[in-house]
Amino acid sequence: MSQIDTLKSLETLLESFLERVVKLKERRLTILEGINRLDDITRQSSQGLDITDNIGNWFATRQQWLSEKILKPADVRKINTILKELQKELNISSDSSPAKNKINSEISRWEDKSNQIIQKLTLKRQPEIKNSPDNHNEDTISLFSNTLYRLSGLFEDVSENKKHILTVLNDLLKSAQAQTNKDALILSAFIIYYLKQKGYKVEPYVKKLKEAETLFKPKMFNA
Repeated sequence: MSQIDTLKSLETLLESFLERVVKLKERRLTILEGINRLDDITRQSSQGLDITDNIGNWFATRQQWLSEKILKPADVRKINTILKELQKELNISSDSSPAKNKINSEISRWEDKSNQIIQKLTLKRQPEIKNSPDNHNEDTISLFSNTLYRLSGLFEDVSENKKHILTVLNDLLKSAQAQTNKDALILSAFIIYYLKQKGYKVEPYVKKLKEAETLFKPKMFNA
């Protein structure tokens, strides 16, 4: 494969990669914003303010999080912790107002559904098998999402105290070649595409990337 063909293939791959990164970042920001909003509502309750409308709107606009299964177990636990604090603030009794009882009912319903999600997420998943007849049941979204988080952490580690992205790229390519580090190889490809878009001459780095890639066995990329 010529360098031009390699660059075209790399461009197609990483365009898809970037689209997925943007979607994941947007989704995470939306979830974090929702959690922070719930925390604010709980503080309002502790201050004696009427939160009936606010908490009703919160549940109305975020109930789909559970059905769409976009929350991580840590997100679910954080939300449930805040909701438990809110329940304490409500101090439900036989004399509680209909509004308080309604809020308490919504909290209980959320907790029941969320606990079911946590139990399902803790089940051990079967490894993804390429070309498997049941491949449509494999959790490729989570697998890809986990890869993105690993790459982000790797970049933070390698880029620490570095002054230029090219230094980071060189270190990653060395790691990919010397240690057959799969994540380093993928992240190197990402950075090469980024530099190409910024007008850098990336042909020498593409060559190094292809040299490193020859050291990897195909099945090393299945996970």
